[in-house]
Amino acid sequence: MSIKKKYKGVIFDLDGTLLNTLGVYTHIINMLMKKNNFPTHTIENYREFIGNGTKNLITRSIPEKYREEKLIDKLLNEFRLLYENMYTQHTEVYIGVLDILDELQSSEIKLALLSNKFHDLTCKCANHFFPNIKFDAIIGQSDLYKKPDPKGALDISHSLKIPLDQLVLVGDTEVDIRTAKNAGIDSIAVTWGFRKEEDLITLSPDCIIKNSNDLKKYFSNHTEIIRFTDENCV
Repeated sequence: MSIKKKYKGVIFDLDGTLLNTLGVYTHIINMLMKKNNFPTHTIENYREFIGNGTKNLITRSIPEKYREEKLIDKLLNEFRLLYENMYTQHTEVYIGVLDILDELQSSEIKLALLSNKFHDLTCKCANHFFPNIKFDAIIGQSDLYKKPDPKGALDISHSLKIPLDQLVLVGDTEVDIRTAKNAGIDSIAVTWGFRKEEDLITLSPDCIIKNSNDLKKYFSNHTEIIRFTDENCV
């Protein structure tokens, strides 16, 4: 048996959901680690570090005994400058994502981005990697917004004039699922990003999706998501 629920808007996380940015983060953070004579990390290490914003990523990358606020802020500023020049490198759109966005856009579903990447960099990435997609709202991290605080999702609901029960958030980490729960909206967790499926299951998202084809099926008919009571959902 399936339950059909219509949505008028979809909020997407960016890193790990639409874009594979592990390569660029690994490259830049390791540059900073080498510059400061700190040990570097593997791409799998950074997969675990990512999720709570760039400051947290840098903090976790630094050896614990050197984690002082002054150094962290210094590296954060250096990271931002490097990323502004390199955000198009070592980064790729996940397979099938563009098709999904195109179909949703053509069906007049409102699209939004909610990211813990700095706001200006979130906008740059959206414009570069998705030039033909019109996101109706884009919110990156700032003094006002940082997931899992629900303010971003709530403000998207308000600005797009879409009730919370007609919005769904698609993301790949515990931060995204908690954001959705805090905002009172549905959540879809995807497993192609920065977290393993077993880690996502413990957070009880409304559904877990393993590949873009399955996500496309969820958005079939463009105006509804079909939520099955089988092994694809938790």
